[in-house]
Amino acid sequence: MQRSRKTLFVTAGVAAVAIGAALLLHGSFRRGATAHASPAPDLLSALPAGAPTLVYLDLAAVRASSFYQHRPDRGPIVVPDADYANFMRSTGFDFEKDLDRVVIASWPSAGDKEPGPDVVIADGRFDREKIRGYALRTGKLDRQQGHDVFLFSTSGRPNWNSVTFLDDRRIALVRGASIAPLFSGNGANSVGDPARERAARLDGAAAFAILPMPPLPAHFAPGGVQSDQLASLARSVQWITLAARPEGDNLRISLEGECDSSTDARQLQSMLELLRMFGRAGLENPKTRQSMDAATLAMVQNLLKTAEITQAAERVRILVEVTPNMLKLGKAFLPNESR
Repeated sequence: MQRSRKTLFVTAGVAAVAIGAALLLHGSFRRGATAHASPAPDLLSALPAGAPTLVYLDLAAVRASSFYQHRPDRGPIVVPDADYANFMRSTGFDFEKDLDRVVIASWPSAGDKEPGPDVVIADGRFDREKIRGYALRTGKLDRQQGHDVFLFSTSGRPNWNSVTFLDDRRIALVRGASIAPLFSGNGANSVGDPARERAARLDGAAAFAILPMPPLPAHFAPGGVQSDQLASLARSVQWITLAARPEGDNLRISLEGECDSSTDARQLQSMLELLRMFGRAGLENPKTRQSMDAATLAMVQNLLKTAEITQAAERVRILVEVTPNMLKLGKAFLPNESR
């Protein structure tokens, strides 16, 4: 299943790596208005309604930000994927330069059956003729619902992924041999669509991910801390929203959890503040300080000190600001192939 999803993104030139890497390195979150971030609703309205998981990225806004232009590592994001490299050579498409905006809608699988559909809408600069030629060499052409649809097989198996042009600057990608899921519902109205209702609160953000809280393991112990109360509060979280925004040369990141009730949210905020206090106290331990280099220690201390933990109604939010030096330090801990 994972290979199927990756092939879907690669064959259309929108590698799944683009989303994860860009959210990590070039994300954005709204705290006040932003001049560069374009509103997401236009792209979201092209999606079918009802997806429980939404991911949105405005790379055009990010590229225009001071954060991106002054980032410590000016080199390109390396995508270690032979299929994507072949696609890039054949079509000239480079997601870091040519992809402007992308939104992904994902549905869960129904039990042990085939996984639910993934639908991707991407805006950017695409050479239709080169992509058509590449598709005809590596897949096949079909005609569905008035659209030319390029079908690509998945790792040589009889599974297909579909790509179609909606206009010269917008493509749609659907996992499976049919683009029918793309037209399965009107995506313009967020009423009764929980993920889209939450996305509407992020108007102006250049990147976000919204998803239902995944199941937690039976013995949930974040950071080695075992607490029945913490586990219970964590399980009260029903929705997770991750967003980010460049603020000058820095990166502001928000993680929001939506609980069952405002009571649970208040208790979760108090628990997080308590964990922050324990963390700051732990950093004063001489053994802990000796085990960390000065730069890492300073980064962790700064994050624990400056992180804002707030609660409003059923929502708890952690807001942190990441500096270029923190990104540079964090990159040093990545495996070589991820750099």
